[in-house]
Amino acid sequence: MFQKLSLISLLFIILISCTTSNHSKNLIVKGTVKGLRLGTLKIGKLKNDTLVTIDSINIDGNEKFHFATHINQPQALVLSLPQVKNGHLVFFAAPNDTIHIFTYVENFGAQAIVNGGANQTAKNEYDKMMRQFSNKELDLFKAKFEATRQHLLHEADSLGKKLERLKQKRKLYTLNFIFRNKDKEIAPYIAMMQFYNNPKILDTIYKTLPTQIQQSVYAQKIKTLMANQN
Repeated sequence: MFQKLSLISLLFIILISCTTSNHSKNLIVKGTVKGLRLGTLKIGKLKNDTLVTIDSINIDGNEKFHFATHINQPQALVLSLPQVKNGHLVFFAAPNDTIHIFTYVENFGAQAIVNGGANQTAKNEYDKMMRQFSNKELDLFKAKFEATRQHLLHEADSLGKKLERLKQKRKLYTLNFIFRNKDKEIAPYIAMMQFYNNPKILDTIYKTLPTQIQQSVYAQKIKTLMANQN
């Protein structure tokens, strides 16, 4: 009788454990790494400037991958393929999100297509604009360099002014993006990335965030950074 009860108790514990384990996996990350045959894909998060792995899978002959993992709150995560150069890409996930990623072994992060929740959708919009700004800045820089090389000083000066105006336009776009998306956790994340050395701007941004977003991981980092400035 005692053995029978013990067996029933053990099965009950196992059932509860499995239910809890499955319930705790609140994030799905899946997709394709075109051209990948063998390797290890990892999902990690930055903690004190160190990338900490939270899940990993071995790839053996299948380009497709599927993670079922757990996160406590919305945050930026990194999908990495350590075997290749620059083998990492950043995406933004929240509990109960399903993230879809398509990328290539070559240019792993640069050519990635990432779709997910509201935060990732906003990140896609921002990243697209930043690429456009970067391409325009590169073109102007090359043109200025060539004008300087040919001693066309007036033209070089004019191109330099255009470059500075474009940089200011990028800054204003970023601020506008943050304020438009202040109801999402991506807003303080972008603020931290772009205005880390500007406490005054960070203070203004933090004060405009809704209370719920002020409790998010990156808003709390802003709060800590501001406290250390005082």
